[in-house]
Amino acid sequence: MPLGLGPLALAEQNAAAEEARTAPASAARPPSPTVAAAPLVSNNDTAEAAEEPEDTAEEPGPDSAEPSAAAGDAPAFVGLFAGKDVAVFRISGLPERQEVDDGAKIRIESDSPTALRIALINSADGSDLCELSAEVKGRSAVLDAGQPCFSSEGEGAIQAQLSGGKLVLQGDRLSMDAEGTLSVTLADDELEGKLSYSFKGKRQ
Repeated sequence: MPLGLGPLALAEQNAAAEEARTAPASAARPPSPTVAAAPLVSNNDTAEAAEEPEDTAEEPGPDSAEPSAAAGDAPAFVGLFAGKDVAVFRISGLPERQEVDDGAKIRIESDSPTALRIALINSADGSDLCELSAEVKGRSAVLDAGQPCFSSEGEGAIQAQLSGGKLVLQGDRLSMDAEGTLSVTLADDELEGKLSYSFKGKRQ
């Protein structure tokens, strides 16, 4: 027993030694460095971030816009156009016949952005020779196939049907080209032929 240690001192020393033996190993290690706490984010901020995805779409530039001629051009065709037309009738077994009208007129109406109603006007009396339908495609319109026009009545009457055609609008000027088939009954004979039609005029 070392000098100067009484019974009470020895008891305290033994208790301290016992605590050192029974203390967990983690108590002997130095405390780990403190990790900086992440900034607090409220539930509202998280919800807003989820509801507002980043908009990466680019604004359309001037080059991406559709040409003005491609959107709703049927109204641009609507109106009365006057000018000159030429109709050529070619029937097998008969001389070619050509009709030229310097006072030709075409009236165009529309019920929708893509549909036209085209009336060819008889300059002799102002009546409609025929009414045709066409589909607008930009500054042009394509005639529907299989439409009757230029038909007549009586002996040697001509039955004509347009097989196709196109109208083109440039400013106030309209051009139209069409073709079709003809049939004529003479006595007991039925003759076949072809028709071509062209018009160039200006809005009135």
